[in-house]
Amino acid sequence: MQTDFSLDDFPVGLVVTNLHSTEVLQASPYFYRLSQQQPLTTSKLGQFFTPASKILLESFVMPMLLHQGHCDEIQLTIDAGSSVRIPVLANARVVSGEPAIVYWAISPSQQRDTLYQQLVDLRNDLEIRAEKLEVLSRTDELTGLLNRRAFIQSAETLIKQAQRSGVAYAFFMLDIDFFKQINDQHGHAFGDQVLKDMAKILTENTRSNDIVARIGGEEFALVTFDQAEHSANFLAEKLLSAIRQQPIQGIKVTASIGCAIASHVPFEQLYKDADALLYQAKHQGRNRALCRLFDGA
Repeated sequence: MQTDFSLDDFPVGLVVTNLHSTEVLQASPYFYRLSQQQPLTTSKLGQFFTPASKILLESFVMPMLLHQGHCDEIQLTIDAGSSVRIPVLANARVVSGEPAIVYWAISPSQQRDTLYQQLVDLRNDLEIRAEKLEVLSRTDELTGLLNRRAFIQSAETLIKQAQRSGVAYAFFMLDIDFFKQINDQHGHAFGDQVLKDMAKILTENTRSNDIVARIGGEEFALVTFDQAEHSANFLAEKLLSAIRQQPIQGIKVTASIGCAIASHVPFEQLYKDADALLYQAKHQGRNRALCRLFDGA
């Protein structure tokens, strides 16, 4: 068993200073190698550090040593000259006597700082990934609109708020007419582009606070707020007109709409009412909208 060792065998800078004057009384060779400075006949601890660290020593560390007798894991920066800065961790203990002295253990913290930064970067990356996954879980991949699950969650919440405030709301169900024929005649890639263009028409002709979603196949849903019966009818006709007037992928496309307006009807029932109106619109010849007020909104 080896018993012959020196303080320089320890991978840490060991320094002894006067408590009040901070004069360096003794320091291990490791500390001088760490600071990349030569031992001086007379030196104070602060001269080994950057101006910012020197201020921290004088205004925080030394008063804490006087008051508590110890100071742990203080982040300082050694000024090694030639613009070289070395981050270190300092631990200190006061030993009473005449004069009182301070034992310092100063160790480099580059790896610690690097590891900490890597952990911070990893955490930030995970948060960004989680946010992206949340967006993906709520978004229809093809059109970029809300998907069915996200639509139901958002619509249910906002409709309950509207009911408490006495604000009227309208639930629109829109279905592209003869979409199966479009797919059969032109192919599914063409049909996908028709769905994308339909989503664009809906978003361009609605307000930013309206809820627009693709809830399945060629079926879209829209919930708007502060809507009287006449304004809901106007919006439905506006959407149909925009679809008729704008050929999608070079072909004429039409749609049918069912719209239920209310101020107290629960979401589930309003969904059924709008769906029933959509079915009637298709049964009556398609390319039309049917809107109905359900509770005197």
